[in-house]
Amino acid sequence: MDSEDVLRVLDSGKHNIFQWLTFFKLGFVYLRGCWHVLAIIFMGAVPSHWCARPEDTNSTHYYPDGECSVTFEQGGTNVTEECSYGYEYGKEFDSTIATDFDLVCKNDYQVDLSTTIYMIGSALGAILITPLSDKYGRKKVLLVSLWIQGVFGIGVAFVQSYIAFVITRFVVALLNMAIALIAYVMITELFTTKKRTLPSVGVNFFWSWGIMTLALFGYLIRDWRHMQILITVPNFITVLYIWFLPESIHWLLTNKRWKLLRKTVKSAAKTNSITISEDFFRHMNEAETCPSRSIEQVEVDTFVKQGTEQHVETKDVKPMDGQTKAVTILDLFKTPKIRRYTIVMFYLWFVISLAYFGILFSTPTLHGNMFVNLAISGAVEMPACLTCMYVLERTGRRKPLVCFMLLCGVMNIVTIFVPAETASGVNLQPLTITFAMIGKFGITGAYSTVYLMSAEIFPTSVRNQAVGLSSFFENCGSISAPFIVYGAKNLERMPLVIFGALTVLGGLLALMLPETHGQALPENIPDIDDTPRHVTKTTAPLSDPGVTRL
Repeated sequence: MDSEDVLRVLDSGKHNIFQWLTFFKLGFVYLRGCWHVLAIIFMGAVPSHWCARPEDTNSTHYYPDGECSVTFEQGGTNVTEECSYGYEYGKEFDSTIATDFDLVCKNDYQVDLSTTIYMIGSALGAILITPLSDKYGRKKVLLVSLWIQGVFGIGVAFVQSYIAFVITRFVVALLNMAIALIAYVMITELFTTKKRTLPSVGVNFFWSWGIMTLALFGYLIRDWRHMQILITVPNFITVLYIWFLPESIHWLLTNKRWKLLRKTVKSAAKTNSITISEDFFRHMNEAETCPSRSIEQVEVDTFVKQGTEQHVETKDVKPMDGQTKAVTILDLFKTPKIRRYTIVMFYLWFVISLAYFGILFSTPTLHGNMFVNLAISGAVEMPACLTCMYVLERTGRRKPLVCFMLLCGVMNIVTIFVPAETASGVNLQPLTITFAMIGKFGITGAYSTVYLMSAEIFPTSVRNQAVGLSSFFENCGSISAPFIVYGAKNLERMPLVIFGALTVLGGLLALMLPETHGQALPENIPDIDDTPRHVTKTTAPLSDPGVTRL
């Protein structure tokens, strides 16, 4: 018996209520994570500003000269200097970190610096915290991370200095990436192979909804401290998840937590209105009473009632050693095949993130209301997700990933050849933006696909560690993108050339990956290199059904 067998039995219900309820619970976790990542757009917004005047101006003609300097008369001569008496701000926002800590003029880089440090925290969290869920359990690490993040998130709202803001936000980021990755892995481990695509891609809608709801929050709440409290409070709602969020069946089976596995399966079966006979659990009982004997050492017959017939699935599985060897991230480089997959996946995560943020920084800024623009940017990702949901289920994972990346790369390169206007004076800016949005469509599709492939290509025993390390490279890409853009100010076309070339290369390298659609999730490292296990199916008359519909 493996986790796919258990999920297949639970999937015999009519509506799979257990799976979809869990999906929406984890989707909420995914959604609120978006708020912490993007809230800096409003929390760090820089309103109009000018130099403040001194209280006593009787003896001096003192007036602002632009945003960052003043001119005053001294001894019959006009003197210009930096703002000596602080700054005054417009009324676009009640307060932001820029207004509270005077992060303007010579200090204006510090808003972007705080974002860079936040992203570094995300990268570290992916490799330091995410692996803990492989050892201690998905649910436990997820909930503890949410609550710790909630405490530091509330703390962010009460800091009185820029340094304290950066430090507390760093901790929030450290936990936020781990939370998102664990939630995503739990979703992929929740469904059978045949039904995994829809929820694995569909979870990205929660990210889009997060962007749009954040735009609404930003419009309604113009005080950054109040905004921070609002996006953090939902963390504590997850206290209810102690009772209502199940542990991953994949993790329970891989780590031989038979008692909790049996309880989880029975609860899921009750929710899905199916009854599982005790015969289904007999091998779990044997494994629990005899720990030295692995459940994989027996031949398992899974009984699933379908109409008036019973399908008996027999799997011949290789015996396992009595001792379970600890699996580490180094095992991802142990054999040529898993090593090749790992290196290619790491590169794809890096270049997809690099291209996504590269497009973001290189695309001409949309005119209009910043809140509406953010809402639109969330909405435009939905067509890509819908496309993925349709295509990935019908054509697999690898081909769409290659096409999405090549589309993005070509659009990046094509954009740099579009002039600002034609010889006759026709404005080509809309065409440039159209190409950029097609590129964003492609990279959004690639993001959804690479997340799904990462969860499917790495084995359960090291999946969270592998996805966490992959996300580290993702964060390296997002950190690198602004440096490439701003470091090439005198070579305007160079950034898009770099992004386009690297993305096209990534699309070609993706051809080296296996097709994971329709394949059972590998449980351990040897499953990657082993030949497919023999599966035979026979149809027998109904006698002692293991599963019946209530």
